[in-house]
Amino acid sequence: MHPLLTAACLVVGCIAAPAWAQERAITLETYQVALQQAQGHPNELARWHGLWAYDNGRMEEARQQFERAASYGDKLSRHLLTMMYWNGEGVDRDPVQAYIWADLAADGSDNPDLAGMRERIWSALTAEQRAQVLEQGPRFYERYGDEAARERTNRELRRFARNQTGSRTGQLTSPLTVSLGRPEFWAGGGGTRPGPARSDGTTFYADQRMRPDAYWAQEELDLRALMKRIGAGTVNVGEVDKVTAPAPDESTP
Repeated sequence: MHPLLTAACLVVGCIAAPAWAQERAITLETYQVALQQAQGHPNELARWHGLWAYDNGRMEEARQQFERAASYGDKLSRHLLTMMYWNGEGVDRDPVQAYIWADLAADGSDNPDLAGMRERIWSALTAEQRAQVLEQGPRFYERYGDEAARERTNRELRRFARNQTGSRTGQLTSPLTVSLGRPEFWAGGGGTRPGPARSDGTTFYADQRMRPDAYWAQEELDLRALMKRIGAGTVNVGEVDKVTAPAPDESTP
């Protein structure tokens, strides 16, 4: 499974309730394998560090790592920050920052779930909060907007591709093994099965992992599929005010 889907399927569904108060969703082996598979992808590395911290109740660390991932163009991390700030999950509740992160998550995307989340939050903001969004937003976009953020990841992808050496011959049939050299542990303690993680060269060196345009296109597809499966999250916008329509003007033809 693609790293974005794997990560989110394990944790995103728990973002509305403290994952650390329940059974751990991520094993140490899962986390370590994910870091190996995320080589050359700084957004994925920071995302996984954030998910691991979140799953272990280290909420400030999780926030910092999600922000780091967001600075590399990671839309899932931006969505997670949206939900954290809207729900006050591990941070002080801040609808203004929740909207800014929702807007950044939807930036340049045709994902209807991200756009819908942004609009639901905007409809719940007061006039004062909307003014704060307009005042604070440009500063966030300088660092986290897609134009700047994705280029940071693109540079790392190109560097990672240049540094790969050796022949790709045989990668269709030859397995690529990542051995951790340690057993699997639940975050809460206790060891279970040992064993290496296996992939193959076709997957590891695929265009959608190594070439920026193909990579971001695949990220968009995976995030769209993911949010259809688990839902984008819930925003409570309060009671709806009923407005009585004015009586028709009988003088109007």
